[in-house]
Amino acid sequence: MSMSTYSDFKLFAWNVGGAGGRAFSRSLKLVLQLHKPDIVILLEPQVSGGVANAVCDRLGFQDVARVEANGRSGGIWIFWNSQAITMQVDSAGHPHLTMICSKPGMPIWKLTAVYASPQQQSQRSLWGLLIDQSRRINCPWILTGDFNAIRDPDEKTGPASSSTYSRCKRFGNWINEAKLLDLGFSGPKFTWSRGNTTASYKASRLDRSLCNLEWNETFPTTSVTHLARLSSDHHPILTSWPTQGVSHLTSKRFRFEATWLTHADFFPFIENSWESQTTFPDALQVLSDKLKGWNLAVFGNIFQRKKRLVARIAGIERRQAESFSPSLAKLHAKLEAELDKTLEQEELIWFQRSRENWVKFGERNTAYFHHLTNIRRRMNKITALKRWGWQLGH
Repeated sequence: MSMSTYSDFKLFAWNVGGAGGRAFSRSLKLVLQLHKPDIVILLEPQVSGGVANAVCDRLGFQDVARVEANGRSGGIWIFWNSQAITMQVDSAGHPHLTMICSKPGMPIWKLTAVYASPQQQSQRSLWGLLIDQSRRINCPWILTGDFNAIRDPDEKTGPASSSTYSRCKRFGNWINEAKLLDLGFSGPKFTWSRGNTTASYKASRLDRSLCNLEWNETFPTTSVTHLARLSSDHHPILTSWPTQGVSHLTSKRFRFEATWLTHADFFPFIENSWESQTTFPDALQVLSDKLKGWNLAVFGNIFQRKKRLVARIAGIERRQAESFSPSLAKLHAKLEAELDKTLEQEELIWFQRSRENWVKFGERNTAYFHHLTNIRRRMNKITALKRWGWQLGH
């Protein structure tokens, strides 16, 4: 099977709910023809041994790594062609398979395919395992697959119960503790659905792609698309990123963020981190390295924090509508103040990015500054070269 000739590298992941049927084979063949992915991940094939070998042989890829299904439950298959990319197993277990990947012109990176059990105890074990991995990985890392969890009640149909909020919180806490980012998506809102009537219909966003900060810095234009649902109750997800113009971490310039100045711990941190016994250039380099760590561990991701605060405020308001609580009212006011501070910090980020020398800081012009930043990015991007005959003497 030929690999993608597109400039974007494509990673395809799909919970197939059984890989032994003809409907699956026809649907997968269609998807591969349409999107030409470079790496294919199949989750929950429900077959193993000789049957799995036969199915894998029919797919036409040169290389495969597998975590076998446990009877008719689970299983992870990853396919690739070694002529286009080099991959080797880094770690494997029933709920995950991590690969080390390398390709000419791209930095070494890691890929983890995830098939999480719906059982909470098994999920906790998987989250703990992946947190341990995150602490050891110092290269770009992307995770994709079926996490069997939602991060927000809005990621499912129907009313949210107290257990829904608890499970969302646990999943969100894991993502934050592992210092991962949700890459978002385009396409249908939910990736799993079941039921053919209004009464029986259920749907959730169970499948997603996450990445660490190194990935986000190296491949900042990564996109995720929820594809059409075919012969499975899960939508396939396609994650893409450019293979050209990659920003290598070793050459990434340090950027001082003006919004750091708004944090109460910033100046004490600077005083404690400055090494006055060494040369100024060396002290500056040490400080910049420490600031990167401080930004990650203390200041945090503003955009994630903003979404989390809005979700928490909305949750409190829903509970207050059912039964008013003075303690929740105090928490609501506290969260509102924290959100306002976060919006001010976000405003500073976009102001700095826009390179404009004026702003009314009392206004919430975040969308305007974001717009200016995107305009500058588009202006700086070369989309075509034109040859002028008169200039070249022809």
